[in-house]
Amino acid sequence: MPDDIPENDPRRIWLNQPTEPSAMTLGKLLLRQKTRELHARTRRELFKNIALALFVIAMSVFGITWTNDPVPQAAFALGAAWTLAGQYFLNRGMWLAPLPGDAALTTGLDFYRQAVEGRHRLFRNLLWWGLGPVVLVVAALILSIVRAGASSQGPLPTTDAGRLLLNMVPFLSLLAVWIIAVIVMRVRGQRELQREIDELDDIESEVGIA
Repeated sequence: MPDDIPENDPRRIWLNQPTEPSAMTLGKLLLRQKTRELHARTRRELFKNIALALFVIAMSVFGITWTNDPVPQAAFALGAAWTLAGQYFLNRGMWLAPLPGDAALTTGLDFYRQAVEGRHRLFRNLLWWGLGPVVLVVAALILSIVRAGASSQGPLPTTDAGRLLLNMVPFLSLLAVWIIAVIVMRVRGQRELQREIDELDDIESEVGIA
């Protein structure tokens, strides 16, 4: 009888030990955790890009109202339109529904692949839709200051325009360093995500997932 087995008997210890989850269950839990973490990082990227877009739009509105020169005004308007279009293309399809708790392992792999590929696509598109409008609006601001100082009817005398551009050198230097750093980080992130996509391909081929 099991009740007659001594407490320190190996058979009782074996019978009373907790049941460990299967490797399949562990795989599903790991995939779900990795997917949640990936979604959280992607949401942070999207929120940061929204904040950057609001800054670009504010700068564009300021530039349009500050200068009467149609050339910089057109550049500011293009920057604002570029930013708004970028928000549509960057956010489209990025907000995935959560993975169901009873999803199979193959469904979890597909869901995680969608998250990884979406983040890879986001990193690639951020260089065009995120940084592009920033560069354009800053260039339009510099152009408006230069043309304002060069024109006798502009809002700034030539000496004031030169002094303002000189005062902007530290800001422009920091901006250039920031843009280079962002590009390097985005390219590095794309490579890491591509390696993860390749690993998913290997896993799916090993388990026979079409």
